Amino acid sequence: MKKRLTDRFVQTVASPAFGRAVYIDAEVPGLELRVSPDGRKSWSIRYRPKRGERKRETFGAYPARSLADARRRALSIAAAAADWIDLPEVEVRKREDEERHREEQRKAANRPRTVGDLLDEYVDRYCKTNQRKWTLTERIFEAHVKPALGRRLLSDLRRADLVELLDDLQNDKGFRAQVNRVRSQMVAALNWAIEREYLDTNPAAAIKKRKIEASRDRVLSHDELRAIWRAADSLSDPSRSLVKTWILTGQRRDEVRCMTWSEVDLNRAVWTLPAARNKGKRDHEIPLSPAMLTLLGDRRQPHVPVFTIDGKKPYAGQKRLKAILDRESGIASWTFHDLRRTASTGMAALHVPQDTIDRVLNHARGALAGTYNRYQYLDEKRAALQAWSEHIAFIVGDARGAANVVELRAGA
Repeated sequence: MKKRLTDRFVQTVASPAFGRAVYIDAEVPGLELRVSPDGRKSWSIRYRPKRGERKRETFGAYPARSLADARRRALSIAAAAADWIDLPEVEVRKREDEERHREEQRKAANRPRTVGDLLDEYVDRYCKTNQRKWTLTERIFEAHVKPALGRRLLSDLRRADLVELLDDLQNDKGFRAQVNRVRSQMVAALNWAIEREYLDTNPAAAIKKRKIEASRDRVLSHDELRAIWRAADSLSDPSRSLVKTWILTGQRRDEVRCMTWSEVDLNRAVWTLPAARNKGKRDHEIPLSPAMLTLLGDRRQPHVPVFTIDGKKPYAGQKRLKAILDRESGIASWTFHDLRRTASTGMAALHVPQDTIDRVLNHARGALAGTYNRYQYLDEKRAALQAWSEHIAFIVGDARGAANVVELRAGA
C-alpha cells in the first residue's frame, strides 16, 4: 500500500491479523514500513544503482530508527545510486576493511618485534613441546644468536646479518660443528615464523651448510686418557664422577649426565637407560663394573639425578668443566664425545667382538635383528665393560683395578 507516511501513522498503525503489512512511502521513493502481526515495525529501502539489479537494504526497527532517519537514509542511497554507486555495498566493504585492519593491528601487537622475541616464542611454543633436547636449542640461541642479533627488529633481519654471524662464529671464535648447528636452528626458527605469518620469507633459507664439521676420528692415547682421568681426580663431585662415568661406560654425554637413581639397580649392577631417554629409542641395559659401583656408592634417592649439584636438576656446567679439564690435563683439541670413541676403540683392542661393542654403545642394529633377536647380551656386555674398566685402571695406574691386566707390547 502506497501512503504518505507520518510520525503519527507510523506510531499508531495497527498490526495485521496475519502476514505482513507493507506501506510504501509516497514522499521518498523506495522507503517501506513493514509491520508484523506481533507488532514489530521495521524499515526497508529498495534501490537500483544505474544499470544494476534492484536491491533491498534493511535499515532497522522503529522506533530505534525514526521516520526522519529512514527518509535521510533512503535519499542518501538514491543519490549514490544515481552516481553509479551502491552505497550499502561500499559501506560493507569499508567495514570489512576496517575490521581487517583492526585484526592486523591486533596480530601485529602480538607478533614478536625482535629476533630475540621470536627465538623466545619459538622455544616456548614449539621446542619445549616437540624437541626432547629443547634446552640445547635454547642454549644455542642464548650463547650465539641473541648476543649478536637479539635486539634486531625481525622485519629488518637480512641474510647478510646471518652470514656475518656465522662468519664471526667460524673465523673469529673458532667454532666448527657449532656453526652449522646455529645455522640449522635459525633456519628452523624462521620457517616456524613464516608459518605464523611473522615473516614473508626466510632470510636463512639460501645460506648453505658449511663444510667445517669437526673430525670424528679422534681417539685419545693412553697418556691423554691418563691426564684427563687425573685432572678429573682434582675435581669435586659430581664433576669427578661424571667424567669417570663417561670414560668407564662409553655412553652418550647427555644420557650419562641425566642418569637418575631410579634407573640404577645396584643389586643387579645394571643401569637401565629407558627408551624415552636414548637415541636408540629402546630400553638399554648397561652392566656396571665394580669400578662403576664404587664410583656410584650407595646414595640412592628415587627420581633424583645421580649427577646433580642442587639435588633437583642434572649437572649443567659442561662448558666450564671442559675448560678446567683442558687446563688441568694439558690436552687440547678433544671433545667429550671422543671419550665414547676411545672406549669403543679400546674395547676392540681388547678383542671384544664388534657386535658386543655395538650393543654396549647402543648402536642401531638391523631391523630384522632388532625384531627377532630379543636377547639382551647382558653377560657379554658385562665382560666387555669389565675388561675396559680394568684396562682403564692399568692406564691410570690404579693397581687395585688392574690386578688381572697385563699390557701386551708390540713384538712381544
